[in-house]
Amino acid sequence: MGGGGYFIEGQSFSARPGDLLLFNSHTAHYEYTCGNACVSYCIGIKGLSLDGLPKDHIIGKELSPLQSLGAFYPRFLQLFEGLWQEAREDGAATQYLLAALLSKLLLFLKEHGAANHTELDALVARAKRFIDENYREPLRLAAIAKACHANPYYLSRLFKAELGLSPMQYCILHRIGEAQNLLINTGDTITKIAMTVGYNNSNYFQNVFKDALGMTPREYRQKWVGDQERD
Repeated sequence: MGGGGYFIEGQSFSARPGDLLLFNSHTAHYEYTCGNACVSYCIGIKGLSLDGLPKDHIIGKELSPLQSLGAFYPRFLQLFEGLWQEAREDGAATQYLLAALLSKLLLFLKEHGAANHTELDALVARAKRFIDENYREPLRLAAIAKACHANPYYLSRLFKAELGLSPMQYCILHRIGEAQNLLINTGDTITKIAMTVGYNNSNYFQNVFKDALGMTPREYRQKWVGDQERD
């Protein structure tokens, strides 16, 4: 129910009831608007291995991260609700429901998947790839531009024109996206997560996280996985 705005891999998406958002592992993403009426289900899968895709990938670059389910929505909703209930009760049927959901999703993507029409400028694509591979490092615009053999000012202006963000803003959001994954899918402390995504100062990381998402890392974890008191 409700709707929300999402940033995924340099693109902005407006999700509405009946939409499905798909994130590959280590994909820069975050939710930037979601009203009180917004209700969603989130499932993280580790060790996913699908034919023709890298490990822990659920969609290829040719498909859009936002898929509108249309008439298929009620059946998908039923599977998500069943998974949620089984997970809460530690039910034995969880793995079978997940297998059913994946099978139905792959069939849907094969027959009805919406294409991704975004094609980045070659220089922007190189810079984005460099950030994706090195976001844990203390990156600066000059280092990104040097790695891409480009003028920093020109690269920054072109990058923002293509993605709506500067290279450094994209780097920050990539870190935040990875932190979201770790908060939901691991038991790591917030301090450890901060270090993992490139922040040596946990307090600074928490401030950056809150500025981006409007909640602290602890509040985000509580929202998605319940009350877990980890520092």
